[in-house]
Amino acid sequence: MDQHHHAVLDRARAEGRLVRLHRTLPGADRLEGFVLGTGPVWTLLATCTDHRLDGWSAVRTTDLRKVRDRGGEEGLTVRALRRRGLWPARPPGADLPLDDLLGLLTAACAEYGLITLHTEHLDPDICRVGTVTGLRPRSLRLHEVDTEARWYPEPTKYRLRDVTRVGLGDHYTSVLREFAGPRPDRDGTEAGSPV
Repeated sequence: MDQHHHAVLDRARAEGRLVRLHRTLPGADRLEGFVLGTGPVWTLLATCTDHRLDGWSAVRTTDLRKVRDRGGEEGLTVRALRRRGLWPARPPGADLPLDDLLGLLTAACAEYGLITLHTEHLDPDICRVGTVTGLRPRSLRLHEVDTEARWYPEPTKYRLRDVTRVGLGDHYTSVLREFAGPRPDRDGTEAGSPV
């Protein structure tokens, strides 16, 4: 990502402007929202869909191809959010480090329990929802829940270098968390906290 894009991100963050992020990953979603932070590795966005905030997304900064300004305080989205008492967009409850994926995952799981994990360069149409149960320098273990809020029997291993986006605090994962209940241990009892 070049200096121009960094300047647009910084301006959007400082002025609370709605942006659309285009990424270099073929087939990856274009994300709209409000930039809450940028780091050398990750950029944090308060995700916005249909004039509503819906959690946060951290995307790899190096994957950003284009940053489009979608409007400021005069735009309908900001006016609608302000009327609903949701403006300005707030950061997540946890302090998310944007320079380290391990720290980002640890903080996100500790605060929200379930996260969405995207490996969009492998398959842009799939996200995995779960909680991180183990971290190593090059990999993580994610104990996933399915679309019916049922825990998978075992955690799945993913390479850290494949992670392109992390979502947290959105409506979908909140519903899954509510109905999945605590993560079961191998013997079927309730497991401890994530990571």
